[in-house]
Amino acid sequence: MTTIVSSVARLGRPTGPRARLFALQSLAELRGHLRAPDFATATIALPIVLYMIFGAPRATEPIAGGGTFGQFAMVGFAIYGVISVVLFGLGSMVAGERGRGYLRLLRVTPLPLTAYFGAKLVFALLASGLIVGLLGLAGVVTGAGMPLGSWIAVVGVLSIGGLALAPIGFLVGFLARPGSASAVALLLLFPLGLSAGTFMPVSELPDILQRVAELTPTYHLAQLARWAAGYGLGVQPLIDVVWVIGGAALAGLIVALTYRRLVGRQFA
Repeated sequence: MTTIVSSVARLGRPTGPRARLFALQSLAELRGHLRAPDFATATIALPIVLYMIFGAPRATEPIAGGGTFGQFAMVGFAIYGVISVVLFGLGSMVAGERGRGYLRLLRVTPLPLTAYFGAKLVFALLASGLIVGLLGLAGVVTGAGMPLGSWIAVVGVLSIGGLALAPIGFLVGFLARPGSASAVALLLLFPLGLSAGTFMPVSELPDILQRVAELTPTYHLAQLARWAAGYGLGVQPLIDVVWVIGGAALAGLIVALTYRRLVGRQFA
């Protein structure tokens, strides 16, 4: 983050097209995450490790409705990885930057606020695609049998899904205390993963939990991902798309109001 602050400061406030500032901020955002071994280990590697533990031993086992258990596990842990990117890669990072005063420091640079948040979205898009792609390679190695075209579709759905879920991460970053943001993210990770059917099909949950899960954007994003994988029985993709887009729009509105009322006073 300090790299981009010094870089944009040298450009001078009157100069430098917005596109260049956005590119510099995006590059700094990616470098910052790649240099953080805790992020790479916890967010990128963990879904793959979980798949190798729980999915790989039964990778070729057929399941009801077509496909294999390995395919189901690949998609489930891919969704888990996308949620982790949103909660930890966005939520915890924004809370930490807010606590350290980075956003206040940006006031003396020509960096627009849109570039700051846009760079976060670029990171969410790329990190989500990376995790899903690596899980696809793990599925190939273990013989899960996912067709290449289907997995490319899953990569596309979940990469864009990372953008749709990004407002959840921003809310964590705005509302949680910097020292407790990771704990808040961890508390949200399990229920959101459960509603997406990461660890078990949602149909196996108690009725009340099924009803609650169906109201979450992660449930509908998971439905879309499994439909793209070719084995989502009874999925209505248009309805799921509406739910995901509607949830993203509502969460984005809440983020904007939260920023304006609680956060913007500090550094805008």
